[in-house]
Amino acid sequence: MINIFEEMEKRQIRIRTNVWHTASRDTTAVSEYILARLMLVCDEVKSADVEALGYLEMLYFRVMDDKHILPELRSLLSILEKLEEDLDYSTEIFGERAAYILDFLEADTLRHATDKSSNDKERRVLGRILRMRLKYLQENGREERRELFRPMDIKAYLDQFIIGQEDAKLAVSTAVYGHGKRVRHPDLRFAPDVVLLIGPSGCGKTEIMRRIREITDYPMVFTDVSSLGASQYRGRHKEDILIELYEAAGRKKNLAEKGIVFMDEFDKLLLPAISERGVNIHDDVQSQLLTMLEGSEVELKTDGQTLLLDTSHILFVLAGAFQGIDECIRSDKKEKSTLPAGMGFQSVLDKEMNLEYIRDNINHEVLMKYGMKRELAGRISSIAVLEKLDREAMLRILTEPKDSLIRRYENELKLSGSAELIFTDGALRAIADEALKTPVGARALQTILGRVLRGVLFRAPEEKGLRRVVINEDVVKEGAEPLYETDELTRSLGELTRLPESGAGSDTGKQADAGHF
Repeated sequence: MINIFEEMEKRQIRIRTNVWHTASRDTTAVSEYILARLMLVCDEVKSADVEALGYLEMLYFRVMDDKHILPELRSLLSILEKLEEDLDYSTEIFGERAAYILDFLEADTLRHATDKSSNDKERRVLGRILRMRLKYLQENGREERRELFRPMDIKAYLDQFIIGQEDAKLAVSTAVYGHGKRVRHPDLRFAPDVVLLIGPSGCGKTEIMRRIREITDYPMVFTDVSSLGASQYRGRHKEDILIELYEAAGRKKNLAEKGIVFMDEFDKLLLPAISERGVNIHDDVQSQLLTMLEGSEVELKTDGQTLLLDTSHILFVLAGAFQGIDECIRSDKKEKSTLPAGMGFQSVLDKEMNLEYIRDNINHEVLMKYGMKRELAGRISSIAVLEKLDREAMLRILTEPKDSLIRRYENELKLSGSAELIFTDGALRAIADEALKTPVGARALQTILGRVLRGVLFRAPEEKGLRRVVINEDVVKEGAEPLYETDELTRSLGELTRLPESGAGSDTGKQADAGHF
């Protein structure tokens, strides 16, 4: 099913070649193909199954009839979008058939996928199926709903919104699944799980956790721990983090003890911070956080009341840029190269370390060299290194995710008068290049787009008959005026292109050339 449009194109070509009078729309070929796929994933096919597949066939032809979907862009995702339109209209009418079709498409996609770690089409389809189930078809209790999340399901959902960063998505998906097992089986002992995400600003660490919050019912807090202090009377301290979690859980202690805590800027706590008395404050903060990460009862005081919050089943995800950690890897390798078993490392040390080399060589010893206390480093069970975004990744972030920034602005402009927003390839490249020049990574894309489209969003509601707004490279780089295509402009251009060639002269040719964009 993943390539149904390609398959049908091949079959329709063959049919028209062999039988000249065959109708342009051959529903038999579509029905036979869908039924054949069903028989591959089901041991027994019932008449009710075949009836449900008739609805899937109808969705296929609705995609074919949609003039807004270019033929080369038709895919199984297009069929799922049509199904989602029906569910938006009524889950009562379409819910039962939709549930069957989603189960069938998931089974067929998993059977078709040969390499789930690299096949982007399959991952996007599985992610869309999961999102539709969560949005429209889940009516079970919260505990039953959590039972559905397998690591592959979670990662497939993340794949819809996060470009690249496979290691980080894999680590977080596995950790969240393991967290669910701890929550459901509190009496069993599990291996500790603290995730560490290492990567530059704006590469997707926080966005991954935001998407996790969308598909779980666990209370979650996002906190910047760089300002934590060791003293109870100066600055923020670790108890404040748990109080935030308690509030996020609706002041329900049992629910807060099943939550997720995301600690950003954690690397700042590993760098020395000397007090007036000559004490390394961050060393004390690490020691205090260690007790919380190990699983203990922490005393919280809120609204004049005192309560003990058990952190044993809270999932902690730590994140930071860890600038300069490659030097710690280099130092660690130099030490090992002095040993007989470590000979041969020196040639590697003289070269610039690539991402894979850094990823393969970050261990507890390296974290300790960076400044992490030995006991705290021992608590880290999963380390994922995120890559710095390049131009290609920036372009994909702009256009590919389900709710990409471009699509958000397209929707906003349509609500201002149904105008279409068009970005040329040059404009997209210029936006990506500007973002790469900033130290905040993908976060800069929002700022740049906001600047580029500020005037468009101001003018569009007042522009009568506005059909399209075209953003080209000059608009991004030079601040030039976008092209506002209105009904009147379109009629004028049409008259120019219909001018007769004979007797037109060179001036007419220049006018006609001026109408090309």
